[in-house]
Amino acid sequence: MKIEKTTIDELKQKHGALYEGAISFNDDEDKFHEVEFIWRKPRTADVEAHTKASQRNPITANLNLIQSLIVYPEPVTVIDAIRDYPAAHGKFIDEAVSPFFGANVAVRTARL
Repeated sequence: MKIEKTTIDELKQKHGALYEGAISFNDDEDKFHEVEFIWRKPRTADVEAHTKASQRNPITANLNLIQSLIVYPEPVTVIDAIRDYPAAHGKFIDEAVSPFFGANVAVRTARL
């Protein structure tokens, strides 16, 4: 993604840790799409809102979470490009966002 260093520095100062993201996928006509963006580190409040909204509409909850994390370009351009592809934005949440709150979680329990 082409972005000036001064813009990155300004965004870092405003949002803290930043990440370059991309969502790539093929549509039903096998046309390749790729959307690039810069996003900030998620906070617990972001995930809490996502979890609450997921109970009503998981697809909208995923889009809202991604929209809240994007800092460059304008989030609406990214959301418009991925809105009709729920598997694509769901995969981004699973692979890029969820690890901030614990990845590859395994639990064990046994009755004593």
